[in-house]
Amino acid sequence: MTDALIVASFNELLYGFCGCFTAPSFDTFCTLACGWVLNLGRHTVTATVRAARAVGYKHISSFHRFFSRARWANDRVGLVLLKLAAAHVPADQPLVVAIDDTLGRHTGKRIAAASMHRDPLLSTAVRPLFHWGHLWVVLGVTIRAWNKSWCLPVLVRLYRGPKVCEAERRLYRNCSQLGAEMVAVVAGALPHRRIIVVADSAYSNHRLIKGRPSNVTIIGRSRLDAALYAPAPVRRPGQQGRPRVRGEKLPSPQQRAAAPNAAWLRRDVAVYGRVASVRLLRIDALWYVAGGSERLRLILVRDFPGHERDDVFVCTDPTMSAESIIEAFALRWSLEVTFHEAKGKFGFEEPQNRTEQAVERTAPMALWAYSLVVLWYLASGQQLQIARRNSALPWYSNTGPTFSDMLATLRRASWTQGLFDPHGNETTIRKRIGPLLEYLAACG
Repeated sequence: MTDALIVASFNELLYGFCGCFTAPSFDTFCTLACGWVLNLGRHTVTATVRAARAVGYKHISSFHRFFSRARWANDRVGLVLLKLAAAHVPADQPLVVAIDDTLGRHTGKRIAAASMHRDPLLSTAVRPLFHWGHLWVVLGVTIRAWNKSWCLPVLVRLYRGPKVCEAERRLYRNCSQLGAEMVAVVAGALPHRRIIVVADSAYSNHRLIKGRPSNVTIIGRSRLDAALYAPAPVRRPGQQGRPRVRGEKLPSPQQRAAAPNAAWLRRDVAVYGRVASVRLLRIDALWYVAGGSERLRLILVRDFPGHERDDVFVCTDPTMSAESIIEAFALRWSLEVTFHEAKGKFGFEEPQNRTEQAVERTAPMALWAYSLVVLWYLASGQQLQIARRNSALPWYSNTGPTFSDMLATLRRASWTQGLFDPHGNETTIRKRIGPLLEYLAACG
């Protein structure tokens, strides 16, 4: 690998991915990963190579070919990240993974697999707005550190709309099907772990619930008007006909909430970094359209933080407590924070690749870079003296490091190691500082 200005402990973390690539491709991967976290400007491939101080090390086309033609698979990289992240969750605790999708905005009609998608940031309840680009379905592992929840993306799928699939003669798969596919990959890679999948209403359906692996529990958002049923009655001796799959229809969550004799319970739950007092109703029933004849637990919640109306959550494990279900679902929000950081710090929407395979590989690099920075900080970054917060800022009162703190620590440690090598002479220091000054000037 080129003499990139990156701290040595980050390189050691990257060595765990050597089995995912051929030797030349692994060298390119390390260079791009280092450049991705050191890049201060737009995260195009060319700018990333400059940030890694790799100009002239290889022809620039070799870095573009890494995304468009090299032989490697996204899932193999994601599974390595999965095991690194899972190591930070105690083995006796369930591994909570979050699934959601995010829009990567792009312009240009010649970009592979691009189409019009609803823009969740610009749309309102009465006026949906659309944007040209890619829709990514992401699965991330949630970990707990410094009294905060962090979601580390590991697996990524590119959603293609029906028209794109028809034009490319592909089998159409919606977002929930892609999510179910990733859940199966995670469950197969960690068969000994209990896995809790938290997802929004778009993924709380039969595609994720029915046929899920045995070590997976699904927690998601249900509907206030969900059609609920009692379990099928016991078959009588000598009874003829096909066995019943469900019993009598029960009141919907909305109807139960409006009942004058509703048995609301007051409970304290730890969500979004604070303890909130909520009222809840527990419903054990069949949500037949989503879970078939499997008995599910639905929790109707009132006074949930950030929700003006009643909300209802569903869990495939009817033995879980209501508090555990609500607290687990709240962890899903950490994935939204990850999307915000990946777009703002790592240019998730900025690569200019256009070919099919390059599109599928370049954007996930921004998500993987986020996971790598957090994992590096947990393993070694927080132990560095340079990781101490700047006490010169009196308004900085965070109780723990933010992602910006982690990234700044990695960059400071990397530049300090490269520029102030005690064994380097004047010629070496000048050779190292020259490309960095040129890069910083270009970023401005």
